[in-house]
Amino acid sequence: MPANTKYLSSGGQRFLKISAGILGGFIVTILFHNAIGSMLEFKGGLIITTGYTSFVLWATLMVIAFMFKNGWKIWGIYLLCIVLLGLIIFLNK
Repeated sequence: MPANTKYLSSGGQRFLKISAGILGGFIVTILFHNAIGSMLEFKGGLIITTGYTSFVLWATLMVIAFMFKNGWKIWGIYLLCIVLLGLIIFLNK
């Protein structure tokens, strides 16, 4: 039985969600861990912890991207997070 078309996204919205989930989620994940690292004095434990938590955070951000109906909104939220995390990194240097 095929899916009901009223629940499916258009091709453009689907591309925006996929790109936000993969690329935007990855950038937010990396900047989040860099922001935490810029605030810490001892960074030895962060390197090991980042290896485990980065995958969990990235997967969570990918799922969140598909929960939105509009791909532009999730890109806007991810871009806002990117700017805020970049600002935190810049101010802590």
